[in-house]
Amino acid sequence: MKRFLASFLFCAMVMLNSVTAQDLPVNTLTVKPVWINFHSPNNDNKDLFNDLDNAFELGYNRHFGKWFSLGLPLRIGAARFPKLDSSDNVIGYGKAQYYTGLDVLGNLHLFRGKAVSPFLYAGVGGAMQDFDDFYAQVPVGLGVDIRLTDLVSVVAQTDYRLALKEGYNNWQHAIGIRACLCGKPKDMDKDGVPDKVDMCPDVPGTINGCPDTDGDGIANKDDKCPEEAGVPENMGCPADRDKDGVYDRDDMCPDVAGTLKGCPDKDRDGVADKDDKCPDVAGTLMGCPDTDRDGIADKDDKCPTVAGPASNMGCPIDKDGDGVEDSKDACPDVPGTLMGCPDRDKDGVADKDDKCPETPGVKSNNGCPEIKVEDKKILDVAMRSVQFETGTAVITKASYKNLNDVVSVMNKYPEMMVSIEGHTDNVGDANSNQRLSEKRAKACLDYLVKQGINATRLISAGYGETRPIGDNTTAAGRQENRRTEFNPIWR
Repeated sequence: MKRFLASFLFCAMVMLNSVTAQDLPVNTLTVKPVWINFHSPNNDNKDLFNDLDNAFELGYNRHFGKWFSLGLPLRIGAARFPKLDSSDNVIGYGKAQYYTGLDVLGNLHLFRGKAVSPFLYAGVGGAMQDFDDFYAQVPVGLGVDIRLTDLVSVVAQTDYRLALKEGYNNWQHAIGIRACLCGKPKDMDKDGVPDKVDMCPDVPGTINGCPDTDGDGIANKDDKCPEEAGVPENMGCPADRDKDGVYDRDDMCPDVAGTLKGCPDKDRDGVADKDDKCPDVAGTLMGCPDTDRDGIADKDDKCPTVAGPASNMGCPIDKDGDGVEDSKDACPDVPGTLMGCPDRDKDGVADKDDKCPETPGVKSNNGCPEIKVEDKKILDVAMRSVQFETGTAVITKASYKNLNDVVSVMNKYPEMMVSIEGHTDNVGDANSNQRLSEKRAKACLDYLVKQGINATRLISAGYGETRPIGDNTTAAGRQENRRTEFNPIWR
């Protein structure tokens, strides 16, 4: 008995190693030890599992769908057959003799493919006693398949066999292995994964038969980043702990969601909050506003709307303290109101450009009051009309009117001073001409003083023949050169 069971287990292991998986196999092979009982039917007792004789069965089954199969089991073993008298009555049992049998069985399977699948069967068969005494029999029985894997199940069955020979009815019990007779599993894409379990049967792959281009263990079909290794929690894309769409490897703030290289930027000024000195206000200088663009943030700038250096806390440098920064101050060392320059007479012409800094004037006249045309004409006429007795500095009486007109003009403009300048032609000695021009200018000055003009408003000078305005080679030219000019000077 022990050798018989050992042989059975060996055959079962060989079958397990030689088959491959397939759902609901079409062809199966059964290997079973069989126990035969001729006693119980003839003695009309219930001891089905006593007085057993051993046999070995090898069977082939062809399955037609889930419900039906056809079986051809072949048995060989030993049995103690009944002894018959002349009336075919059982009078005892002989010693063990060879038993062989072959059946054709129809099987009805219930719940095939489940963990436990009962089945019923019936058929016809034949047996031989000692290889020469043949008799037919009709087996009817029931059994159960207990699935171990998709390939293999344990099968147990019991049947009653109606023999077509008096006294030869018998019980047979068997338990063994049913295994799939499967060929090499189908693998269309040749990736080593059978098509039945291959999630991508038409494309070779390594993950359940599917490609995994980036080798991250996630099949391309489930990988949102199939060309880039990633992690399952981010659907095959590189890790992104804060779920901001910036992968951790590129995220400067991997634990906080953000839009600027993965970092928050509340004021959207392009400077991450972690680097932004003013995270709540947009700015260009380390994230802070710099209204005057002087490189000093408004929060640190004492003059946020006017550019200035850091050394002056963001305010313009103004050495003279007049409120005009030096870069725009025309007089940076002297306080003033006109582009940083003084304008004492407040006429809009800076003192440095004002010929009359104490007297309001007009820019067109260099800051001096503008003399009316008619008054200017009086001075011009006087220049040509004042005459002297020949060779002397004595004014002719005919010239008094012109000098009196000059007095009238000076009285109109009390701020005006007059420079009286004497000139001669080139006739005679130059030194004599110089002295004569000085005396004539001084004579005009003295006349004006006598007429009430303050001497402080008058200056005189002689230039002799050094400043001609006409041609000394002609009488007309020489006449022009002999003149006394009255030039206004403004204080």
